Formats: sequence, structure tokens, C-alpha cells
Amino acid sequence: MLRKQLAILLGAFAIAIAASVQASPTVHVLAPAALLGSIGGGGDCNDLDAAVYPGHAEVVGNGYDDDCDGLADEDANNNPSGDVSDLDGDTFSLANGDCNDHVPSIHPGATEIVGNYVDDDCDGLADEDAANHPSNDSADRDGDHVIIAPDAIFAWGFDPF
Repeated sequence: MLRKQLAILLGAFAIAIAASVQASPTVHVLAPAALLGSIGGGGDCNDLDAAVYPGHAEVVGNGYDDDCDGLADEDANNNPSGDVSDLDGDTFSLANGDCNDHVPSIHPGATEIVGNYVDDDCDGLADEDAANHPSNDSADRDGDHVIIAPDAIFAWGFDPF
């Protein structure tokens, strides 16, 4: 059976509309987005640290990507750090794109480890699969009200029926 699925965020409620070519549309009312763990949105690149999420101010000098843009310690104009030191010994400095200069397994080109809740390959996404599809993880493990999935609708998925 062919289906078209459309997910709509309506106020605080996620509504999924599945329209079947052979049947009339069905509407399912789901939990409020806040109950999905997302009040502030999605795209958390480190769901183990409440001080790291999209929109957070970048803290220059700490060696971390605080705002989930894939860069660590960039300036207010989003210019990459010029720091060429390599504190974790992974052969990548902040100037070379290292987004976490404290953990040697986190650097550009690293293998993304699905299920560890952090951005391993410095692309600004946590737990994307080998084909670079974003995670649909809707849990908020660090209490910052930001989930790993890009948004609550994506976290819910598009094929529950």
C-alpha cells in the first residue's frame, strides 16, 4: 500500500498525518514535544554535557565545540580557532578542525560511534549512521532540553504505522 506521511508540529503537539492512497487520512495525536525531551529543539552534539548544545555561546579557550557547529573555540564571527596545539595527541589541532581537543578519539574523519551521544567526527552531529543520516534519538540525557535528533518530529520518525 502506498502511503504519504506528513508530520506537522502544531503548537506544542506533534501530529502525524498518514494519508493512504486507498484510504481516508488518519490523524494521530502524539505527546507534546516537551515530553519527547525537546523544549529548546534538537541537534545536540553532546548529550552528556548540559553546557553543549546548538545556540550555546562558544567558550573560547576550552577546546570544545560548545555550540554544535563542528568547530571548537571559534570567535564571535565564527572564524575557526588558530590554535595549532594538539592537547590530546590525535594529530588534529583546533586549527585543523578538532572539535574536542581533550579526547583523542574525537577528531575530523573519526568513525562516528552510534550510541555514545557525542559528535565523534566533528561534523556537528552526534550518533549519525554510516550513511550520515542524523540520529532519531529523542532522549535528553543531560537535561539541557535539547535532543540529539534534529527536531522532535524527526525523533518521532516517519513510519510508525
